[in-house]
Amino acid sequence: MSAPKVTPRDVRRIAQAALFAAHAHKDQMREDMGDPYLVHLAEVAALCAGIKPLDPVLLAAAWLHDTLEDTDTDEATLRGEFGEAVAALVADVSDPPGLKGKARRQRQVDHTARAGLRTKRLKLADRTSNVDEELNAPDERFRAKSAARYLKWSHRVVDVCRGAAPELEARFDKSAAALKARIEKGGGAV
Repeated sequence: MSAPKVTPRDVRRIAQAALFAAHAHKDQMREDMGDPYLVHLAEVAALCAGIKPLDPVLLAAAWLHDTLEDTDTDEATLRGEFGEAVAALVADVSDPPGLKGKARRQRQVDHTARAGLRTKRLKLADRTSNVDEELNAPDERFRAKSAARYLKWSHRVVDVCRGAAPELEARFDKSAAALKARIEKGGGAV
């Protein structure tokens, strides 16, 4: 089976998703790194772009994956701007409003285990970017205990995604091992 052809319309939709995300997240900063939140979205999109064959729906959704959770954007807006497939994928990787703590983490694992290939790939990319953020946090912002909790949860999510994108899984595993070593070494703020 040959890879689907990426059309100029697909490229426009991906670029429009990046622009939409830039406006929607314009005042947000990454907690650990202190850089614009848009960097995280670009990392997730870049990781998704490395998955073959290139999937324009996945790439557009990568840029938009946190808009439902972290901005005032609603699913109807995404559907109107980017189509049903992109909006549905963003909704699928978004937590329901009001779900917190342990229930939220367990729901992500359970839901992702039953989810489709695109959802699993997007979750893998998101987790990889987030683990990299923890790994590369400056010492004054690094919290070993918090990083250890996040890493444990990330492993649970990634484990239910195994087989969805082997190269990306290997990339996650490498970052996770490096973060584990940094946690075991200690350091960072108290």
